Amino acid sequence: MTSDLETTTDDVYETIRELWQEAQPGMSDNDASGFGQAVVSVPDTAIAERTGLDLQAARDFLDNADGVKLTVARDGETRSVTSLIGG
Repeated sequence: MTSDLETTTDDVYETIRELWQEAQPGMSDNDASGFGQAVVSVPDTAIAERTGLDLQAARDFLDNADGVKLTVARDGETRSVTSLIGG
C-alpha cells in the first residue's frame, strides 16, 4: 500500500514532469539529450503554482529529488528543473 507521502511525492513529480515537457519545444518524450542549449528549464515558482505547494516546500522537494528523479540548477534560493532522470 502506498503512503500519503509517497502518493503526494508521485503527484508532485508527475506535475513537474508535465511542466517540463510542456516547456520543451517539439518534444514528445522525456529525452531531451539532443536538445542541447534548446532545453528550457522550469522554475520553482511555476512548480509551486501548478502543484499548490508553498514555494519553500517546492524548493525542498526539488532539493530532495535532485540527482534522483530530476536535475536541478540553483541560483541563490531559486531552483530550476533542467532535466528529468527517471519516472
